[in-house]
Amino acid sequence: MPDYPIIAIIDIGSNSIRLQVAQSLEKSYRIIQDYREILRLGDCVFSKGYIDGQTADLFYKNMEVINNLIQNHKATIIRAVGTAALRDAQNAYEIVKTTKERFGIDIEIISGKEEAYYNFLAVLYNFDIKNMNALTIDIGGGSSEIVISQKGELVDSYSTLLGCTRLKHEFLKKDPPSQSSIYAMKDFIEETLQNLDDINIDTIVATGGTLNNIAIMYYMSQNKKSTSYAKYVPRSYVKSLINTLRRMKIDDIKKIKGVEEKRADIILPACMVIESIMNFYNVEGFYTFMGGLRTGLLIDTLNKIGLSFPFQTLDSDLKFSRLIELGNKFNFEEPHALCVNDLAKKLFEQLKQTLNLQDKDFALLEAACILHDIGTYISFSKHHMHSYYLITNSDLTGFSVKQKNMIATIAYFHRGSLPNKSHKFYQSFSKKKKDKIKKLAAILRIADGLDRSHRSFVKDIKVSIEKDNIKIVAISSEDTFLEMKAANAKKNLLEKVTGKKVSII
Repeated sequence: MPDYPIIAIIDIGSNSIRLQVAQSLEKSYRIIQDYREILRLGDCVFSKGYIDGQTADLFYKNMEVINNLIQNHKATIIRAVGTAALRDAQNAYEIVKTTKERFGIDIEIISGKEEAYYNFLAVLYNFDIKNMNALTIDIGGGSSEIVISQKGELVDSYSTLLGCTRLKHEFLKKDPPSQSSIYAMKDFIEETLQNLDDINIDTIVATGGTLNNIAIMYYMSQNKKSTSYAKYVPRSYVKSLINTLRRMKIDDIKKIKGVEEKRADIILPACMVIESIMNFYNVEGFYTFMGGLRTGLLIDTLNKIGLSFPFQTLDSDLKFSRLIELGNKFNFEEPHALCVNDLAKKLFEQLKQTLNLQDKDFALLEAACILHDIGTYISFSKHHMHSYYLITNSDLTGFSVKQKNMIATIAYFHRGSLPNKSHKFYQSFSKKKKDKIKKLAAILRIADGLDRSHRSFVKDIKVSIEKDNIKIVAISSEDTFLEMKAANAKKNLLEKVTGKKVSII
């Protein structure tokens, strides 16, 4: 395996400072360290115009922790960026200079336009927006970066002064705030938004710690599990939350279920910004996810050293690209995975009517095909069990948690025993889903057998179906003795779900 570099990304924002250390891979990366501290540099900058001594000392203490973590992980590429607070701080040069002298770390103060682009890059990595008009917004402490895209192409970007910490210091000077100050803030937000392109927007994707906190609050208020990396928050909830928060003291806001204590004073401004945007574009909710700037910076940094991601190079949808990336993360054999997927698709198309499967079901089979062998990253022995574990504990873009668990189960049964009562994870599904899992796993087992040598010898498949028999003809110009033996050994599940005798030649 090539010796890929370890990269450290430092995001110095108006509210928090974050470190992410990643091991780069050929077509992916693996996070090996994540550190965060809410410093609220913006509280100084937006009230005083500079970073005072006490806050600077706290910043340097955190930079010392971050530097130690970087050294411990032996990161060879370090990229540190400062956003709105450092852009506005009168003594930003001194902070940057001292950081360089004490820790050897260069801080790059990026423009609002650059910040917007990196956030957009992160959204492209996490959401399939190629067929829609999307608005991407990162609501930070000092500014909000907005990108308008059409069919996945960036149309325009804006850096606005709609940062939640900045808005708090400018307008919400009392606790609780006066109604006149809330109206003044709302007018300022709406006036700022008049500069945006007035086009039809299908989807809003938001990043930033405060909006993620709002998403957590919503999920907890609905008693929903928030295991998914992406969360949807309806506009109705945000409007209701605004009406509640506008009359509350900060100490009381801290008691609301899900509120991150250090963000209690900036939840209201963040709500009002995102609600005004939803109102402006007549959108009934937004998606939010963790990552944003850090993810975009990491992708950009990897691109600059010559590494690219499947979503940037493959002419396919984001779900498929992310499956390939996840496979690479666990050092899978990509040619074998693609061959199995191709053979499974041919089998699926010719068997779906007999198996009473729908076209949409292939998405689950495809994911299982691509990922069925990733468990060999842990151990070849019983690797189907390890594949199940890795899939269930990974983020699968475009799939729900239930779908992810189905994919993991289909992959589990690509080898070994057939589904039975001893498999508790399988028994947890409904009868309808268990039936679908068995049918899709039956296809995967045969497709995997037909590439037993991992040399892609079988180029095509022809299936003929009779009353009591299914005949599968594997077309190849090579010696496929191993493939025939393996596929015939794995035909038992297809025979079970169809009630027909299966022959593979």
